[in-house]
Amino acid sequence: MGDKAIAELARSQHSLVTLHQTLDAGMSHESAKRRLAAERWELLYDGVYRIAGAVETYPQRLLAACLGIGPEAGASHRAAAILHGILTYKEPPIEVTTTRARSPELDGVVVHRLADLSRLWVQQIDGVPCTSVARTLVDLGAVCRVSTVEAAFDRAVGRRLVTPREVRRMMVAVARQGRRGVGTIRQLLEYRSEDMPAGVLEARMSSLLARASLAPLVPEFVVRDENGGFIAVVDFADPKCRIAVEVDGYEAHSSPRAQRRDKARDRALLDAEWIPVHFDWEQVDRRMPIVAREIAKWRRRRGRELGISAR
Repeated sequence: MGDKAIAELARSQHSLVTLHQTLDAGMSHESAKRRLAAERWELLYDGVYRIAGAVETYPQRLLAACLGIGPEAGASHRAAAILHGILTYKEPPIEVTTTRARSPELDGVVVHRLADLSRLWVQQIDGVPCTSVARTLVDLGAVCRVSTVEAAFDRAVGRRLVTPREVRRMMVAVARQGRRGVGTIRQLLEYRSEDMPAGVLEARMSSLLARASLAPLVPEFVVRDENGGFIAVVDFADPKCRIAVEVDGYEAHSSPRAQRRDKARDRALLDAEWIPVHFDWEQVDRRMPIVAREIAKWRRRRGRELGISAR
C-alpha cells in the first residue's frame, strides 16, 4: 500500500489510520513500523496513528478513541451532545460508548459499556460514529445535572433535531430498573407536551414556565385592535392580562433595523393598552427563575388593574 493510498484513507478519517486498515489493504507490519520509526506517523492509541503534522481537532480525538476501541464504539453522552451542537464545553470531554464488555482502557477517554447500543441509534457526524440525538439526551442524564440535560433537550427540540415523542420512545426503549439517566429524561418529559413549540426560544420559555408552575404563554401571538386590525406579532403573549413578552438579542431582534421596529411595536402595544415586557436571550436560556418571577409579577399587577384572576 503506497503513501498516496494511505493519504486518501487518512483524509477520510481526520488524518487517522489504523494498523488493521493498512494491513487489510496490503501493507506489511514492517512497513508500518518503518513509518512509525521515521515519525511519519504519530501513535495515539495501540494500533491507531495520526499522520505527522496533521492539525489536532476535537472530531479527530473522538474518532481516534472510537478506532482504538473498535467498530462497536461511538461518541456518546457529552461528546455526542457537542457534536450535535446542543452543548458546549471549554474543555470538551472525550466520551464514547461501546457494546464490548471488555475494551481497551484509553488514556483521557471516558468509556461507557452498555449492551443496549443498537447500531440503529448510531449515525455519522463529521465522520465520527455518534449516538443519535434522542439516545444522547437519554444518556446525558447519567453524567449531567438536570439543568444541563434540560438545556440540551430544549436546544435539540428547538432546532428540530428531535421531537419530544422521539425522546420518549427512546426512553421507553432503553428503560430498565437501575438504568442511569432515564429518571432525568422522564422528569423533563413529564411537563412537556408532545407538541412542544419548534423554536429554541419557545422551548426554553415553555421549560421555565413549567418549572415555575406558571400558566403557558402563547408563542408568536398576533395582537389586534377592537376592530380586528393588525397591531403586532409578539414573541409570547398572555392575552387575558394583555402582556406581550419579547426576547431581545435573539436572532431576529439583533439588527439595528429590527431594534427600531421593536420600539415602534412597543409604542403600538402601549397605545392598545398592552404591556410589553422585555428579556434578553441569556436570561431566558440560563436565568430562568428571574424571567419566571418577572412574568408572575406582571401577571399579578395586570390582574389587579383589569380585575381578573392571574397567576
